[in-house]
Amino acid sequence: MNRPELLSPVGGKAHLIAAVNNGADAVYMGGMAFNARIFADNFSDEELPDAINYAHSHGVKVYMTINTLIADHELARAFDYCNYIYGLGVDGVIVQDMGLARLLHLYLPDLPLHLSTQGTLYNKGGALAAAKAGFCRVVPARELSLEEIKDLTAYCSTLDPQVDVEVFVHGALCMCYSGQCQMSRVLGGGSGRTGNRGTCAQPCRQAYRGDDGEVYYALSPKDLCLIEHIPELVMSGAASFKIEGRMKTPEYVAVVTRIYRKYIDLFEKLVLEHGPEKAAELYKVAEGDMLELRQIFNRGDFTEGYLYGNPGENLLSGVSPKNQGLHIGRVIAVIDSEGKVSEKDEKAAARGALRRGRELVCIELAPSAGKQGISLDSGDGIEFISEDSDYLVSSPAGGVVTYVKDIGHGCVLAGDFERGALTGDTVRKVTDKKLLEEALDVPEKKLPVTMAFTARAGQYPSLVMTDVKMGTSVEISADHLVEYAHKAATDRERIESSLNRLGDTVYTAGLTGIDVQIDEGIMMPLSVVNRMRREASDELMKQRREAVTANRRPALSREEIMEIRDREQLGKRAMTSDEWQYAVNKSGIRPVALEKFMASEEARLRPGSVPYIINVSKGRLDSYIEENFDEIAEACRESGILCGNAGWIERFRDAGVKVYGDYGLNVYNCQAKLAYEEMGAEIYMPSHETGVSDERGIPLMITEHPVDEKKLTDRKGGTHRIVLAPSGDKTLIY
Repeated sequence: MNRPELLSPVGGKAHLIAAVNNGADAVYMGGMAFNARIFADNFSDEELPDAINYAHSHGVKVYMTINTLIADHELARAFDYCNYIYGLGVDGVIVQDMGLARLLHLYLPDLPLHLSTQGTLYNKGGALAAAKAGFCRVVPARELSLEEIKDLTAYCSTLDPQVDVEVFVHGALCMCYSGQCQMSRVLGGGSGRTGNRGTCAQPCRQAYRGDDGEVYYALSPKDLCLIEHIPELVMSGAASFKIEGRMKTPEYVAVVTRIYRKYIDLFEKLVLEHGPEKAAELYKVAEGDMLELRQIFNRGDFTEGYLYGNPGENLLSGVSPKNQGLHIGRVIAVIDSEGKVSEKDEKAAARGALRRGRELVCIELAPSAGKQGISLDSGDGIEFISEDSDYLVSSPAGGVVTYVKDIGHGCVLAGDFERGALTGDTVRKVTDKKLLEEALDVPEKKLPVTMAFTARAGQYPSLVMTDVKMGTSVEISADHLVEYAHKAATDRERIESSLNRLGDTVYTAGLTGIDVQIDEGIMMPLSVVNRMRREASDELMKQRREAVTANRRPALSREEIMEIRDREQLGKRAMTSDEWQYAVNKSGIRPVALEKFMASEEARLRPGSVPYIINVSKGRLDSYIEENFDEIAEACRESGILCGNAGWIERFRDAGVKVYGDYGLNVYNCQAKLAYEEMGAEIYMPSHETGVSDERGIPLMITEHPVDEKKLTDRKGGTHRIVLAPSGDKTLIY
């Protein structure tokens, strides 16, 4: 059975400790630049060596996120940074920018490259292009179904060298296909807040007004949770299960990592005992664990995303884009700071008066809360949600519970709150004090070792210590000749106890992992045993660290770096937005949707007409191209074709069709332009991040989710057209 890696998010030091101690096999984290979560704590250059050593010493891999688009003037610095972390022994880098990927593949070929989900990969052609560009792992679009994941992993396993597939299993979803969103950049009014550059302002979490005047969260998805589908995902062949959350708390990382570790291990155990099919039948997630996942963070419960098809409206987070916690009951009375009681029939009068001062609230607990074991305790955080709560203006009332009393009849009195509640309000518990405290209160992760100690009279004692997971061993001998005791002999139990004192290391043996062979009646100083244990564990840890970087060459020297800079003209060769725009205007190309080009002779004959494959062709368009490829290739023989995704470049190139690179390729620097030219695509349109556009305008989003509106109006009054792609299975927002 394929054993998938559990990959956890690390925003800072506390997140790293939480991930390691709760069972992550690997972590992904960012430095102070070039990563898509630049507002996370991240790690400075000075902090990185200790962070990487900490992870490696506990048997955990480290992947660094270099997953933003990189400008020409930044490429030299980005490459230098990758060279630096390469020298630190990082286990891989997650990259979006194809220009940086080109440099790393050429000059640091031993550094494993992972194509970020920002690369918008979703088909076999894209995987093949990624493999030829030097990537050993791909993180496909989160919009893939289980069957599509299976097909992709099966295909990637046939490539030479084989390419791993990493899938998201938990955490926040983007409404737009990752890498293709321009909404933050455009709506930010030139503020530079853009997802492709690591500073997304999350406009999808804002409210919008629909055609009928209703204001709602039309673009805010629930969080993904696939814990109940571990068997299917394991059997899909995916190599890594990824948890999203570098902007969330260390407690979140701890809870989610711990629970996914538990169920990945459970399924593996069931498979060993019963085989895959029976294991899948027996696999079940405990309700208590689901409650903890919901409690730590959920946006109106969870979604399976697109794993089993398009979820439609069930994808959306509902009344709030934030953590919605657990429903525990409703307010039936409020006691204000003057002792006045407001009951449900006084709701209208209470609306104004009870927003002042500190208040106690009588909560009628929901029967479902009691059945699920949900309680309310001092230190928990709650929110009161009125029928007319205006999330669009302010956050719900509530706060941390400082007083709670069970008053019988399924009711509790809780308080006291600066911002009051109204009778009839729904009550949700958004934080659980006990869960948060216990999340980080876990033992340090230990690595198993075995020890074989031998002491014979007239000989020097020896200790063989073996790292069980690495399979490496060290043998330590002491410069102490073993003699028979003149008085009290050293017994086996005391030696075992001394060897088992590994508390200041990352190792653990337990009594079952220690074998002591000694002559009866000898004198064996425990100080010598302790010294041998320390030397053995130190040497074993040294071997573990060396093994991580055993196949890596040292980082490039300063002289080599400068030579590469000159050869590739880093920072010297660049195109401005104005130059790009001039080239686009001068090209004479007039893009026409491929479907329209094939269906209309008039469209084909129009001067300058070039058909384009939209940046996300997954689904009906991919099927259409596959089924009619020869006919399409022949029709495009003279015009050429525009590809907005790498998945079709090689196929059309090999068919003798001139390929132009479109905006979906996100070409942001001259190295990326060169990378795609080497694939066979002449770049027509750079990334919209440059501000360059043509007669099609700039789509802010392309989404699998069907937005059932003609337009959306944002909070500043801007209107955004909703357009159905020609294929009919994608929505574009302008």
